[in-house]
Amino acid sequence: MSRPLPLAPVLLLSILLATGCSTMAAGARSTPSFESLRIQTEDGWNLSMRHVPAVGPVRGRPILLVPGLASGDVSLLLDEEHSLAYWLAAHGREVWTVALRGTGESDRADVAMGRAPGYGFDTLWREDFRAALSTVRQRTGVDQVDVVAYSLGALVLYAYLAEDGDGVAAAVAMAGPTRLDRSEAWLVGLARVGDRFVSRDETLDMGFISSVTAPVQAHLRGNPVERIALNTRNTPRERWKLFARSVFGELSGGVAKDLCRMILTGRFTSSDGRRDYRAGLSRVRVPVMVMAGEGDLVATVGAVRDGYLALGGPKAWRLLGTRAGLAADYGHVDVVIGDRAPYEVWAPLLQFLDRSASGRAE
Repeated sequence: MSRPLPLAPVLLLSILLATGCSTMAAGARSTPSFESLRIQTEDGWNLSMRHVPAVGPVRGRPILLVPGLASGDVSLLLDEEHSLAYWLAAHGREVWTVALRGTGESDRADVAMGRAPGYGFDTLWREDFRAALSTVRQRTGVDQVDVVAYSLGALVLYAYLAEDGDGVAAAVAMAGPTRLDRSEAWLVGLARVGDRFVSRDETLDMGFISSVTAPVQAHLRGNPVERIALNTRNTPRERWKLFARSVFGELSGGVAKDLCRMILTGRFTSSDGRRDYRAGLSRVRVPVMVMAGEGDLVATVGAVRDGYLALGGPKAWRLLGTRAGLAADYGHVDVVIGDRAPYEVWAPLLQFLDRSASGRAE
């Protein structure tokens, strides 16, 4: 059963949600058309996907977008002006998004319907990601798909590549920290609290967190969550307020516990510790671009670069900040909704995917 959390875990998970786990805000906005569909995982959960058709002639492989924690896919479909999905479609790609279980319009845990709570991180790549990738391959008739994954979605992508990798032609991992023990000290401390108070078998109601934090985020300039999540030199505060007025999905206690364990131990492994995903990245042979925000206070540069260094195949590194000649250092959500993201983040990742198709990924 879903329930609100005691104060300390609420604070922890509020911060984790600010790591790019945004959802669509209230209020109507005009957006391009897309196709909605329902797919089913092998373990019987129904997931929501959206297909954004290419504008004009199709150029390149289809792209699957994987969002962050507890956000569904709307963080990548915010509106026409601030949407990675729509931008990629406008540049000739067939784009598909997926809402992982418990988020967006995908199934929630329901014991009566055979959907048990408490699933962990492993389920997200083994069931949800695999089902979404299979759907894109079947619907498009192609064997290889490009993948762009953000935040927790990047960790899901890494785990899939380390354990399977079938069907992925090239990939981009944005703000995906594989060494969470290299996080800021406050996050490590909060993880200790979450590890103590959160049970694997419960479902955490992120709507409660949204209702608690939205008034603060909407009216206080420079509040802690705002400072952690973004750099206002990249993302206007009014756009962030749209995020603050959003309604989050559910978060499995199992996923929350796994994230806390990764923060506290520095290990990027399966829930039972038997699969070492970081070690498995050395076997990856598909081209992967890794992006890190220089001002990201959740997925720090060191935590993200660890994944880049672990990859064994063709790879590219892009630091998003002033040291790389950009106008400002990127915070966590800036990569998906920032003013300059279309030409400082999205254009380079599309160029990388285009080069990978011609064998020039590095």
